[in-house]
Amino acid sequence: MDRRSFLLGAISISPISSFLLSDFAFADETQAGSFMQASWVVIGRKDLSPDIAGRIEVLLKQRIADYDQKFAALTQALSPAIQDEKLRNDALKGLSAADTAFALEIAKPWYLGYVGTAAGSSLKDDATFVTYLNAQAYEVVLKDLPRTSYPPGGRGWWQAVPAGVDSPTMPDRVIDWTWQPDGATGVIAKPDPAWQAYAMGEFPSLDAARAAHGTPSAHTNQQQNKQTGQTGQTEVNHG
Repeated sequence: MDRRSFLLGAISISPISSFLLSDFAFADETQAGSFMQASWVVIGRKDLSPDIAGRIEVLLKQRIADYDQKFAALTQALSPAIQDEKLRNDALKGLSAADTAFALEIAKPWYLGYVGTAAGSSLKDDATFVTYLNAQAYEVVLKDLPRTSYPPGGRGWWQAVPAGVDSPTMPDRVIDWTWQPDGATGVIAKPDPAWQAYAMGEFPSLDAARAAHGTPSAHTNQQQNKQTGQTGQTEVNHG
């Protein structure tokens, strides 16, 4: 599916369209700026938060090169739909590839609740939080699907044994977050700098990270262990 089809499809599926109001008024310039108006057209909802719109706009300006020029081109292309919501689908279908890509940059934080890439998708997390409660990914299906959260129940919600499951006896204080198994030190060791740098995506390989931090690589350790073993065997033979 291409970007334009995704943009159109994302707001036409039944869970989303059922939330759209029939009396959209995109062109209310007394209550919204141009970014809010563009968001109304791209997202397909007029009940978007002005505060969230402001945060998204600031972050996108910081991250997207030539933001002002790209935004001006998009708003010009969406101008008919801003004036008349009945022209929305036609306006979105008529966007150029560049305008469609930029429209998706506006749509993503409205739906996901953050700008950038979260750690779940990349070793390098550059995401900036925008909103949780108003993220459209949750909002449009809220009638049928509650927002995900952690934990899904109160303190110790997970201690109840599911029906039909024969579970072993659990320690008396297992539901207390201060409980630790026997032998636990309670001290979290500091991560190895080389491993941490590699995990953060700062180096293409663990060996490169270890070389930069002056830490022997696994190959070097194996060679040293092999040499140590050979030296020890030689001493035994000569002994």
